[in-house]
Amino acid sequence: MGEKQEHAATPPSPQGAVLEEIIDLIKENEQFALTTHLSPEGDALGSALALRLILRRLGKEALVIMQDSVPPGLRFLKGAEGIKGPKSLQEQLDPQLWFVLDCADLGRVGEQVEWLIERSGRPIVNIDHHIDNAHFGHFNYVRPVAATAQLILELARAFRIIDPEIATALYSGLIADTDGFRNANTDPKALRDAAALVEEGARAQEVILNLYERRTLGELRLRGHVFLHAHLEDSIVWSSLPSRAFAELGATPQETEHLIEELRTLEGIEVAVLFKELDGGRVKVSFRAKKDFKVNEVAKEFGGGGHEQAAGCVIEGELAAVEERVLRELRRRLDANARRTG
Repeated sequence: MGEKQEHAATPPSPQGAVLEEIIDLIKENEQFALTTHLSPEGDALGSALALRLILRRLGKEALVIMQDSVPPGLRFLKGAEGIKGPKSLQEQLDPQLWFVLDCADLGRVGEQVEWLIERSGRPIVNIDHHIDNAHFGHFNYVRPVAATAQLILELARAFRIIDPEIATALYSGLIADTDGFRNANTDPKALRDAAALVEEGARAQEVILNLYERRTLGELRLRGHVFLHAHLEDSIVWSSLPSRAFAELGATPQETEHLIEELRTLEGIEVAVLFKELDGGRVKVSFRAKKDFKVNEVAKEFGGGGHEQAAGCVIEGELAAVEERVLRELRRRLDANARRTG
């Protein structure tokens, strides 16, 4: 795909001023490309689709470009059917500006989309809520709120553009990244923003139904496999999904989104880990923590990142070898944390 251009990280600047700059950029330009990370979940997709609706309401052209497809549980969102793959961009739009949403670093968008961004030479607006964000954009609106959807809500309020479809997309983001308001990032602002979105017409019941109560037979079979092959050692529970399991169980890799949350419900554990074997000799590792343990630091050790209680990474290697490496590092850090906290 050619050599990448290096974007020097822009140092943090006062976030109120950055928001005003982004508002001006939207006013001054007409064509926008929006993207988010690989394996998109509710906050990534909800934020991207809501921003696209806002831009369209302003009379702008906007496309959401993603390397991965939309998970079944999020296809109900307005505009989900219009999301395009990387090859579609050249045929439909020459963006003046890129919005990269819910990504701690640019590499999270995937090689194909990153190549498009680099090749275009267009400015990047980085909107994100991860505490380890690399400030890779020309404009970086990064705040440690519960969900990126809350930052898009600020743009919607600034333009006074919010309707039930926008509200539903943003509510989906808040629900997804707080895990239904169960995670430690559920602070008063998250609850106030959620209430405001419902008042604006967000279809809260529809969001819950699609995110949590609509399971395929394949997903139920995957859940059974994960539980049957779960391992418990002291305060860690982990399970694995080899690539062959998907064909054997009549399921797809997209149907694994909520399995790590199920593992985290096990009584007495501190950390849950799910290993998912991908094509090309890679393994996706998802972490969840219950207590005061920062799994994002473990993920970062392997080139990933995320939040203190919810993080992930993708590691090259065979499944068994990756399991051994990750669990060894996790045990080491848990032991150190136990000694530190007494």
